[in-house]
Amino acid sequence: MKTQGSIFRVEDILLLALKKMETEISCTKARIYSGFYSGIGISVLEEDLPDGTISPRLWKKLSSIDAKLNLILEKLIQNSEGFNQAQNRQVSLSEEDIQILTPDVFSAGDFIEIKMQLPVSTPVWIVLYGMVSQIRSITPEQNEIWIQFSEMDGEVKQLMGYYLFNRHREIVRKQRSASENSATRPKNS
Repeated sequence: MKTQGSIFRVEDILLLALKKMETEISCTKARIYSGFYSGIGISVLEEDLPDGTISPRLWKKLSSIDAKLNLILEKLIQNSEGFNQAQNRQVSLSEEDIQILTPDVFSAGDFIEIKMQLPVSTPVWIVLYGMVSQIRSITPEQNEIWIQFSEMDGEVKQLMGYYLFNRHREIVRKQRSASENSATRPKNS
């Protein structure tokens, strides 16, 4: 974990997919992927509750079928939009840029679309855009790329800030716990 000024930078492994864009993306803003059914996990609204004419058992079955169909549709749409291409990648992330270890080959100046899942309380997909600013070949199969993000929607900035702050806090907590454990261990003579 590093900080640049007041900006948090964390090292993590995140699920993401990279795609080179053929056109200029300067006017494209990062966004939260809402998908087909953004209400997954939200309790049934009062207006959706059955009236006295429907058996509670039947209502429960119908609600279960509805939830499963919505999950299937969500998965199909995610697959058609390229989210199934996502892989766990080692990253160094801040609100301004991302450094990624990837087998993909890019050139400086390439415009990239990044579909990334942030592991907040409920994992959320975000779609980011940026330009490759640096490349370093580590091995023939592994490249390190730096992508400077283009403009972000306010919601995306807030979500990224929330994730970065909580991840930073988690790392600090683990480091403190590890140092306290090593300080309290009895030393062998």
